[in-house]
Amino acid sequence: MKNNLKKAISAVVISSLALSFGSGSIFADEAAPAAIDTRYPVALDGPLQVKVNGLLSEHTLNGTRIGVKLKMYNVSNDTVRVPDYELRAVTQNGAKYVLKGSADNAVAVPPMSSIDLSFMTQIDLGENVQPTDLVWIDVNKDVYPKTETTMLDLPVANLVWYGDHSSIADPSAVKNWGETFQIPSLDSALTYTPVNLSTNFKDQTPVQFIKLLVQNPGSKSETVPSFSLDGKSATLTYKGSRVDQAVTSLDPGDKKYIYYAVPTDLDTQLSSFTVSTTEAYKVPNRTDAAANVTFNIGRLSILTPEADQAGQDTTQPVAYTMNTPLPVDPINNSINPDISVSVVDMQTYENEGMGYQTGIVKLKFSNRSDKPLPVPQFAAELVGGGFTYAGSRLNSDASLVVPGTDYVVNYSFVLPLNGAKAQYTLKLIDDKTAAPYKVTLSQAVTYMNNPVNDNETLKAYPYQVTIRDWALSNLAGMNQATQTYNYSYKLRINWDLKSTDSVMVDSAYNKLLMVLETKDGRKIASTTKSLSGDNRLTSGEQLIYFSDTSSDQLENNLTLKMYETIDTPAGQARRLIATLQQ
Repeated sequence: MKNNLKKAISAVVISSLALSFGSGSIFADEAAPAAIDTRYPVALDGPLQVKVNGLLSEHTLNGTRIGVKLKMYNVSNDTVRVPDYELRAVTQNGAKYVLKGSADNAVAVPPMSSIDLSFMTQIDLGENVQPTDLVWIDVNKDVYPKTETTMLDLPVANLVWYGDHSSIADPSAVKNWGETFQIPSLDSALTYTPVNLSTNFKDQTPVQFIKLLVQNPGSKSETVPSFSLDGKSATLTYKGSRVDQAVTSLDPGDKKYIYYAVPTDLDTQLSSFTVSTTEAYKVPNRTDAAANVTFNIGRLSILTPEADQAGQDTTQPVAYTMNTPLPVDPINNSINPDISVSVVDMQTYENEGMGYQTGIVKLKFSNRSDKPLPVPQFAAELVGGGFTYAGSRLNSDASLVVPGTDYVVNYSFVLPLNGAKAQYTLKLIDDKTAAPYKVTLSQAVTYMNNPVNDNETLKAYPYQVTIRDWALSNLAGMNQATQTYNYSYKLRINWDLKSTDSVMVDSAYNKLLMVLETKDGRKIASTTKSLSGDNRLTSGEQLIYFSDTSSDQLENNLTLKMYETIDTPAGQARRLIATLQQ
């Protein structure tokens, strides 16, 4: 196994050198610097080869610093010590600056392996320092005067990153939106694809929210590396940050999402996003906190999408048929793939005396696995007429959906009293993975299904009540202390109450409100009964008493109105399901 690995590494190094220089071996004294292709490792000394993985030249409060990130390869079967060569940066004006190695640089390279090395120098200059070459010098201090031998001279002008305000110069490192890429400086098989860009707000600040699809096409598990994603406009750079913490690694063949947020100014138009890696350097002979230095190097540029591409995602709105599974993004793990989510009812409810109405969407969670699964936790939105209405999750007492069962949960939406639509796009939202930002799990074009009442069959999903007969009578009693009469009403009703679907609901899922009104619409009395839970209504003959009347006289020719009611954060929402005339 080890021999095969050694052969594989040797083949990669040899093939990369062949791509760069042809079939001959390249050493420091055999090729002019202009012939060197810095994309590939270059021979430094014997079995050791080096590759520049990053080069920084940026202004700081103390002048300018030059930082270099190297990868050193050992293509032999023996451990080889890192040569004690002096590394210098040569600038455009011919100045040479010695770069000091990081205190935590390795001193040897294991057989058929590689190590990362960091070097840095701080220059007391406020002007631009433009490195053109990196030169390895063997300094012999055992003779007088000392002698210097150039071991390797690498041209690096095309590799320099001049800080956050610079741009990616290499055309091959500029990617279009939706184009898959790898981060070139990292030894990782992971690929990244920008799939969605949307605008969120945080404390009135607009935030560009980016979803990246990460895939592992390799044969081993890969850790998701740390990198930055910054936004660039014509004049400014806006720092971004990763906002999810759940995805840390991917198994072979796995796909997951990661998310970045870039706060901007109002009316900012970004032209691109820069992918940067953070490099570390430890100042030698220091132990204080300032000894640990970090710096960023830009690796790739992602152009912002056209207007018609920004919202393109794996969750495009689809036409929906009631009581069928909603299409859910299979990569997001907020909803277990063994649980399907369906819309079983979607209607508008009135809020008595209020300047709004309530939309109620009833979602059914179906567990078709052989084990209990957690009840999905997500938010919901209705989009219609150019407006977005946030939903409130209502009843949800259960924590698990048992195998082979269905569990129904209500979501309420405050809608305008006038101008409510019959058609909406229902969005299921993951509001936890990248909180406070929202990730769309599913989108479906849905319709309000407000039925016509027939006063004989009352529908309040999942319940259906069929009235056989009913009679209303009045009762009078005297208050001996005040010598006044109290009036109440008794409803005798015979009905058949059943569930149209075998689903589980909570005890506070919905209720039946019965209201007595006069011919002119004046409310006389009311009572509320449970349809589920303890003390719920049952089939057969029921005696229901209305004792909350404040009238000082008996009323005749009353109207009995029945409502399905649901308690919401905005108040009680009710929907008329029957009107019975005495």
